[in-house]
Amino acid sequence: DTEPLPVYEEIKDQLPRPIWDGHDSTIECYNKVWEIGFSNLRLPKKEAKFVSSFIDTAFNGFLFMWDSAFIMMFARYGSRVFDFQKTLDNFYSRQHRDGFICREMLETDALDNWSRDDPCSTGPNVLPWAEWEYYTQTGDMDRLSKVFDPLLAYHKWLMDNRTWQDGTYWSCGNACGMDNLPRTQYGYDPESHHSFMSWIDTCAQQYLSADILIKMSEVLGREDEADFLKPEKENLYRIINEQMWDEKSGFYYDKLRDGILSPVKTVAPFWTMISGIATKERAHRMVTEHLTNENEF
Repeated sequence: DTEPLPVYEEIKDQLPRPIWDGHDSTIECYNKVWEIGFSNLRLPKKEAKFVSSFIDTAFNGFLFMWDSAFIMMFARYGSRVFDFQKTLDNFYSRQHRDGFICREMLETDALDNWSRDDPCSTGPNVLPWAEWEYYTQTGDMDRLSKVFDPLLAYHKWLMDNRTWQDGTYWSCGNACGMDNLPRTQYGYDPESHHSFMSWIDTCAQQYLSADILIKMSEVLGREDEADFLKPEKENLYRIINEQMWDEKSGFYYDKLRDGILSPVKTVAPFWTMISGIATKERAHRMVTEHLTNENEF
């Protein structure tokens, strides 16, 4: 992309405008969010091998996978002014031949910030979620057909490189996107070590990714290409609900190497609700007994 970037003051009247009487300060906040967002638009640099203009995560000169996917959840409502979704194209353009995509990429040079073998190198796999939400809103079949291949290859890379023998997934503080959660066992670095655990959020995200990729394959008429995800989806559902749920406390937990559940209660298990793994009854318990408990969350 080489097109000039839109300027907020010139296009703000083209953005969706909420009408909410008596909530002027909230509307002001809403408008400020868009203003900040448009101030962080960037043109791609050829030396970085980026292909599309993008919204920067405004942190350290790197584009982040996790942050960008979350930004797409609101930015897609401004697509008539700027195609924010193309931000994610820069991850696909830097995808490695084996499917690996680094979670943090320098915006001025074609360098990944992490080696693929580093536990911190990639994740969480929320790209399919961001793309599916965009598709269900826009019906953009052309984009869906283009992103399906890189998304499928990335999921397969995680299957091959981030699983334990039972098919559950591991991660680390940096790779899970929540590096300030003290989840690892004593003696292991909470930011960069997997602590030999099955990570509840990563397992749930991979279940969600598999579910979405199967749906994509059906829409595109490419069901056979996602068939390998069906047994994985079933396996993750079974293990998460049978081995990572504690009935007494009404909550999901990380699973330790010896099969015992971690004693650390974190926000990570709420991904079981986003992914649809948690049953209606369990989701109700998680909300009423924990999420709305001011002494916990």
